[in-house]
Amino acid sequence: MLIDINLLPNKPKRSFSFILIPISAGTVILAIFLWMLFSSHQLKSEQVTLTDRLEKTSELMIALQSNDVAAASSGQTLQEYVDWLDGVEFSTVKLLDDLVARLPKRGYFMNYDFDGSETVTLTVQFDQMKEVSQYLSELNLSENVLSASVLTVTAADLTEEEAEEDGRILPRYVTEYEIVINKANLRIDENEVVEEGSDG
Repeated sequence: MLIDINLLPNKPKRSFSFILIPISAGTVILAIFLWMLFSSHQLKSEQVTLTDRLEKTSELMIALQSNDVAAASSGQTLQEYVDWLDGVEFSTVKLLDDLVARLPKRGYFMNYDFDGSETVTLTVQFDQMKEVSQYLSELNLSENVLSASVLTVTAADLTEEEAEEDGRILPRYVTEYEIVINKANLRIDENEVVEEGSDG
């Protein structure tokens, strides 16, 4: 029988504590680093959000200020228009009624421009060329008109839709008139209306 003699000293058993301590410390340091990285990312995204909100708020403030300026200027423009209307010495309703009543059956106003003093520029569309001179004659017969003249006459072709509706392909005549109105006659008529209203 053999006897096993070991003259070497026994190795101390390894303790896992010297391995666990560095691993634990590394894990804690890694966790702290990850938490700081995540917090930094959150702070940056919040900063971007707040910057966007600040920019939108400043844009809104600028827009509101410009709207206030625009509202003030439009109010001023409206007041100027009201003052201009107060300065007109007579109502143009009677004049407009007279001009419309003298139109031929298929004559249409396209533009009516009154300068506020005594000149009216009128653009009218007719189906036939003879209606241009007929309307000019009617205007010159009106008591509310001192003089009327034709500025331009142009032939405008019908669109396909209009041609299909009419069943014919003829040009339409667009005529521009310049009319000098009889302000005295319109004032007299207006005064009569006021007197009749006060008597009734």
